[in-house]
Amino acid sequence: MGMPPGDASVRQLAFDFAANVTDGLSLWREQQRAALRRLGAELGFPVGSNCEVVLKSGMVLRGRLLLDEEDFFPVARRDSAMLLIDKVNFSIGEIASCVRID
Repeated sequence: MGMPPGDASVRQLAFDFAANVTDGLSLWREQQRAALRRLGAELGFPVGSNCEVVLKSGMVLRGRLLLDEEDFFPVARRDSAMLLIDKVNFSIGEIASCVRID
């Protein structure tokens, strides 16, 4: 004995996941960027600025200093946070000097 097709107790719930994907994803990305900026400030580096970074190996990098966003849960430990300039990533522990140039 079945229920009539219009009966609310048997209708399947429909979720509209696509409706707010852009807004939710944009909000999440902005929150991630803000968290990375805060972490950069806490670590004492001018994240988001043009810099000249000299690594202990002698390599000189010039460009926009970014925190490596590959790690979804960046750590706040000074020696293990990863930075990035022009697709070259390095740890904070590898930096000999960092000068803002913009």
